[in-house]
Amino acid sequence: MQGRSKHLSKLLAMMGGFLILMGIIMLGIAIFSLFGYLKVGILLERKYLLIFALGLFAVGLFDAFSAVIIARWSD
Repeated sequence: MQGRSKHLSKLLAMMGGFLILMGIIMLGIAIFSLFGYLKVGILLERKYLLIFALGLFAVGLFDAFSAVIIARWSD
């Protein structure tokens, strides 16, 4: 049982690190677009919209999945 707990804590640490990284990237994109260094409107063009939407959806699913795991097994 001790080994399973150790593997689970490593998994939680990896998920947390990934979510922090994604949050930093998204904040950076928001700040760059706010100051006009990045044109986010190009992502709304028809040929990039599906990839952009799927990427955001995948990050959202992973975030929800990791929140369930952290809430359930972090005790």
